[in-house]
Amino acid sequence: MAIDGRIVYRGPPRPGVIVADDLGRRSLYLDGDTLQSRMILDDPVRLCMGYSQAMMCALFFQPAPRQVLLVGLGGGSLVKFLLEFCPEAAVEVVEIDPEIVAVAHRFFSLPDKDPRLRITVASGEEVVAARLAADERYDLLLLDAFDDNGPARALLEGEFLRRCRGLLSPAGVFAMNLWNRPVDNFPAIHAGIASVFGDRTLKLLLAESYGNAIVFGFLQTLRVQALPQLKGAAGSLGRRTGINFIRFLRQLHWQNS
Repeated sequence: MAIDGRIVYRGPPRPGVIVADDLGRRSLYLDGDTLQSRMILDDPVRLCMGYSQAMMCALFFQPAPRQVLLVGLGGGSLVKFLLEFCPEAAVEVVEIDPEIVAVAHRFFSLPDKDPRLRITVASGEEVVAARLAADERYDLLLLDAFDDNGPARALLEGEFLRRCRGLLSPAGVFAMNLWNRPVDNFPAIHAGIASVFGDRTLKLLLAESYGNAIVFGFLQTLRVQALPQLKGAAGSLGRRTGINFIRFLRQLHWQNS
């Protein structure tokens, strides 16, 4: 993918982290040309990328989270959205790269001082294991961590996923951002996650191939036939945020029926 617009930051070593501005948007690229995050400069809280909007479908099932754990910071889009639209939520972010944290603060309006936000610079595996050992529980557990070749492979291991399941509160929701390219073998990854959650999962593919795919996991019994009953919640969330969550709900229903 080519870099759009004027480069305003390039971190060492190359290709590294790049921030570029174009047509009122600011974009974060990793490894030189992989678009990771995007922000509207005049509306920094708005989610403008489809995958980040899709991940927030987790709020259909847990509309008032109080404890949130997010693995992978990027430009901080999900963090800012949660702080704005989930006023009771305390958000902990785990990010392995301190440069990403600095870039998110400097260029992407990530708050410096918000008592509800905690940023831990460490690996997701390390923090998930530590929080489970401390008997912590989360209403939302969101994984959005990538390495050079796609979703971080360590976060797809069965033991790590079982620890994530163990961190959920009874009504908690797990959501993971993945890719759906032929090389990724998304069906096998989805099957692995489903086995950990006892088939209590939903998938949301943003395209038939070569796009993002979100997998949601639950502890509670899930009835796909009941998804249309969430139309009111999706519509309410859409009116508050300006995102067409009704469309995502329809996709969830037909993709999982």
